[in-house]
Amino acid sequence: MIQDKDELLKLIREDAMNLRLAHDDFLEEKEIVLEAVKKNPNAMQFASHSLQKDEELLSYVTKDDKYYYDMIDPRSGLSYDIPMLSTLDPAYFWKYVDYMKQKEQSPDTFDRMLRWD
Repeated sequence: MIQDKDELLKLIREDAMNLRLAHDDFLEEKEIVLEAVKKNPNAMQFASHSLQKDEELLSYVTKDDKYYYDMIDPRSGLSYDIPMLSTLDPAYFWKYVDYMKQKEQSPDTFDRMLRWD
């Protein structure tokens, strides 16, 4: 584990995935994680749990269907329960991804939809 900030930044500039070598305290520092994520968005996986939710950092991450499918409800820590979707439906994955994209674009509408408002 690298415990020197300057040494860590030097290594990150060489290869952003070197973030994995950082002491846990550095994984909480947005400046360090941002340096790595700008260079390689895949370095985000090594960031602290709280920084993995940071909007600025997420803007550097490619949002593919897996990203949306893996979104979790911060209140429960589980996948969103969408009452109008059946997990037995062969198109469940795609429908779920569509709802998560809607959630990102319009969180209020998404919440009302879940409450059947």
